Amino acid sequence: MAFLTGIFNKPAAPAPAPAAPANPGGPMSVQMKANPGPVNSGADPANMSGATGTPNAGGPEAPKLDRFAEMFAPKAADPAAPKTPGLSDPYLTPLDPTAFKAQVQSANFAAAIPADVMAKAVAGDPVALAQAINMAAQEAFSAATTLSHGLSEHSARTVAERVSGSLDGRIRSSLIKGQNTSNAVLANPAVAPVFNAIKSQIAMNNPQLAPADVHKEAEQYFSEMSDAMTAPQRQAEQSKNAPKVQDFSYLLDNK
Repeated sequence: MAFLTGIFNKPAAPAPAPAAPANPGGPMSVQMKANPGPVNSGADPANMSGATGTPNAGGPEAPKLDRFAEMFAPKAADPAAPKTPGLSDPYLTPLDPTAFKAQVQSANFAAAIPADVMAKAVAGDPVALAQAINMAAQEAFSAATTLSHGLSEHSARTVAERVSGSLDGRIRSSLIKGQNTSNAVLANPAVAPVFNAIKSQIAMNNPQLAPADVHKEAEQYFSEMSDAMTAPQRQAEQSKNAPKVQDFSYLLDNK
């Protein structure tokens, strides 16, 4: 009947559960297990300011070419400034045929004929008539020669002034082209035309710069442009070769 004891008597109490092992991670680890949450990205040493390790290669280095944008931009012309004529502009004021004809019609070439010669010619003296015609023709020829001389003198002076005014720019342009670079790449026949075009652009938009300064700015432009273009590659190499930092952010998360 011993087997009836397990039926009519109270069942035996279950064995007590074993005690939980000590938490090797400490109280902070218990808190994290009880309340899991996202990792605190602000606690990542790689994102802390001044932290050493893998640099942030999320974007290229900011280019240093901003100052050249203004240097290449054409300067706005002053609308109130008088236009300086060049060698391709007309040397004389355009002639209005109608107005010129009206002025010619007002001229009196017969005024140079003496009154007595005019009287004899009117009276029918053929010699006096020929003399009067000759005097009027001489007066007209003299006036035409004087006008032609004045126009030629005005044109010659205008050309001389315009050539003299453009000499400074021509000499400056020649000096800029004569500047030699010590950079072998810029002196290469495949690059030299582009380098000279950049110098011409800087010189045209910045007339206050001396030839040596134009050459220096052009070299600086190519140098900074090269640095800006290779910055992403250099940053990627630095990121690849930098020592990795172990991430302890999960220990600092207090959520």
